[in-house]
Amino acid sequence: MVKLSMSRHFLFFGFMVFFLLTAATVATAEVYKWVDKDGKVHYSDQPTTADAKKLGAKSRDAVSATRANSVGTAAKAPASIADQEMEFRKRKVEKEESEKKALVAEQDAKKKLSYCNNLRGELQSYDDGVRIVRHSDKGERIFLDDAERAKSKTHAQERFTKECK
Repeated sequence: MVKLSMSRHFLFFGFMVFFLLTAATVATAEVYKWVDKDGKVHYSDQPTTADAKKLGAKSRDAVSATRANSVGTAAKAPASIADQEMEFRKRKVEKEESEKKALVAEQDAKKKLSYCNNLRGELQSYDDGVRIVRHSDKGERIFLDDAERAKSKTHAQERFTKECK
């Protein structure tokens, strides 16, 4: 029983060593570069033509970056997970700020619309000839005479022209 258990450990250990050695050789494969008759640049792990230049051992990430740079579509990736996290948080904060600004702008627009509608109603009251009432500090109702009415109407028209158009 003990021999069987020990042999399993050795077998597992042997597979792990084999896997790691195989992965290491694949990850550091040699890269060759050549240009075909149409002028297109090619990269491969095997030389297909006599004029293929050996670029040396590179990792898969380096080969991918080289291919992307040759096409001209390479995007610079953050160097580490911490950089990616920092960029994500920065984008998140920027998005929240823009949403907050949009919400404030929407609320301001609603307030302005309400204010302008109230001014329109006030101007309509002046035009309809309705008696205009103000309240004193004591709470008494005071009706505006014609001069005060004209002055209030002019003031309301100026506010409407300045703030609502």
